[in-house]
Amino acid sequence: MISIVVPVYNASQYIEKCIKSILQQTYYEWELILIDNGSTDESYAICRKYAQLDERIFVLHQHHNQGVSVARNLGKEKAGGEFITFIDADDWVEPDFLEKLVSMQQKEKADMAICGYSVVHEADRKEEEAAGTGEAEKKEYRIKACTVEKYIRKYMFRGNTHCWGILYHKDILEGIRFPKGMTIGEDLLFLIDALLAAKKIAITDYKGYKYYINEKGAMKKPFTPSYMDQIRCWEVAKEKVVSIYPEFKDRMDSTLVVSAMLVVGKLSELGKEERKKYTKELEECRQIVKEYGSKKEIVKLLPKGYPLKCMLFQYVPKLYMDLYGSIK
Repeated sequence: MISIVVPVYNASQYIEKCIKSILQQTYYEWELILIDNGSTDESYAICRKYAQLDERIFVLHQHHNQGVSVARNLGKEKAGGEFITFIDADDWVEPDFLEKLVSMQQKEKADMAICGYSVVHEADRKEEEAAGTGEAEKKEYRIKACTVEKYIRKYMFRGNTHCWGILYHKDILEGIRFPKGMTIGEDLLFLIDALLAAKKIAITDYKGYKYYINEKGAMKKPFTPSYMDQIRCWEVAKEKVVSIYPEFKDRMDSTLVVSAMLVVGKLSELGKEERKKYTKELEECRQIVKEYGSKKEIVKLLPKGYPLKCMLFQYVPKLYMDLYGSIK
């Protein structure tokens, strides 16, 4: 059986589509654990409605919002299945999502089965709702086995740092929890712990997960000190990964530089007076870029355009931020 964990917080606009996509699965041996995280809208009532319609759906209720990590950890603890997968409340999955992941796991005897995903926007959501949900598309997809080292090198460093779209064997998640108190990067740290506990991974180009770009999400909001989690998570990730795969040190350092520059970009979007409140955060970013961003072995690993950005920020930070802010 598969335990599906869905944290829910003020998702009344989206949660029904998510639940319906699970009810339409071609694989039937699942339980759905909905964790209402102190919602102030109709989310809890909607979750309870569906729990009354299907005995495979369970609702857990927290009286106040304790964050997505606490909700996911609670769902994971209550999971009774041999396998666990996570879905976000504003996302949805294709009808054969579970069937494909189970088939991959069984074929490769894998600890983790990972599928691709499609990025969707509000227009895509409305278009699909108007058209109605179709049947699973009959198409052949590539499935291959992958080592942990290869997955980190080929996929994680290219942005696959999310916890969803993955079927985990419950055994490898023993003792692994989502970190509390982070608003950005909790997915990455959970994923790394799971990867380092795994021995074999199955991957496919099948895009069974629909990832909704929420314009009100954490990454879309104006800068706050919690945005520094963008750096914190990669600092912790670096320590974990390099302890086992020291050959990835330069790659981790280059990613840390990119994270610092993303924070700088977010700070640049603030007004000049507003920026002055965050001199400590800005200096931390500058120290990271100064320490790693000028090393030849790291510079060559940076994405296109970043070497120039790093150089400008190191030597003329105010000018760089003014220019970046005016462009944004």
